[in-house]
Amino acid sequence: MTMKPFLPIGIGSLPHKDPVKASEVILNYFPESPYWPQLSARDFREGMLAQFTEGMPGVAMDGERVSFHSPFNPPSEWEKFYEASSEGHLDSFTVGKEYASGFHAFLDLLKTKKPSLVKGQITGPITFGLGVSDDKKIPILYDPNLKEMFLKTIALKARWQERKLSEVAPEAETLIFFDEPLLSGYGSISMNLGKEEIIECLNIAIFSLRGLSGIHICGATDWSVIMQTGIKVIHFDAYQFFPNMLAYAPELKGFLLNGGILAWGIVPAEKEFLEQETTLNLIKSLEEKIGLLIKEGIPEGVLMKNSLVSQSCGLASLSEELAEKALGLTTELCLAMKKKIGS
Repeated sequence: MTMKPFLPIGIGSLPHKDPVKASEVILNYFPESPYWPQLSARDFREGMLAQFTEGMPGVAMDGERVSFHSPFNPPSEWEKFYEASSEGHLDSFTVGKEYASGFHAFLDLLKTKKPSLVKGQITGPITFGLGVSDDKKIPILYDPNLKEMFLKTIALKARWQERKLSEVAPEAETLIFFDEPLLSGYGSISMNLGKEEIIECLNIAIFSLRGLSGIHICGATDWSVIMQTGIKVIHFDAYQFFPNMLAYAPELKGFLLNGGILAWGIVPAEKEFLEQETTLNLIKSLEEKIGLLIKEGIPEGVLMKNSLVSQSCGLASLSEELAEKALGLTTELCLAMKKKIGS
């Protein structure tokens, strides 16, 4: 299946507390390419670091803080994990309604729809591994046993999510994003990770997927590292960090020629920018930036055929009204771009 150019997609988070309303909003704005809503304002368990910890061995919740006991404590949880993961039991890696109310409400509503693309998302392995610590306050990415455990869990929960979406929308292409905001710190002294480890972690996370895999990084990073993984869709903040992507134009050309897809986060997710933005201004901005990539040697046809449009980041920090404005601008921008290429 070939993805249609300039489809609108969303990052994940919305400010809503009602999962049905949030899902209806998404399906209304993005009927052809919807995504399920993450509702961190509803429950801390729907926040980025807690949302996919359900069933992980040794996880501890202290208020809204997530941490892990040192391996292999408690032993019964680890035994259960090793048995389920070694046999690939996807039903042992579900995401329940308490952790993802938006996912389950979305699935119910999706049954009556016929999208061409359906998107899900999960916290990426680098952001999760560096964002959560053990009982010694050390990030769990640096403990070999905890690292192996959460990498397998993320991979299997991503595959479970993909399977559930396919069951409800069998004709749609699936796209699972790995959200990696902490990778915007790659190369800084605060991130003690090498290129090979990042590539390995991301490839393990996407290994079990049948459909498309994507990544969302909402800041500047070394995009050449991401382009060496098996990830097929790259989402970047094109509103504030386009010069960073432009610096990797030669690598981006190879990525796109090999079937990669670029998701332009051109609609701002920040209140102060979003309030003043218009569709016409965003069309002009996107066309200028596409032109700059073409000047760097990326074939126009390839770039236009392999582009999606999105917001620069999640929308949870906005009011419901402003979040809907962002979705509306995304839709209008996509319609305008499709007209320009005759799609």
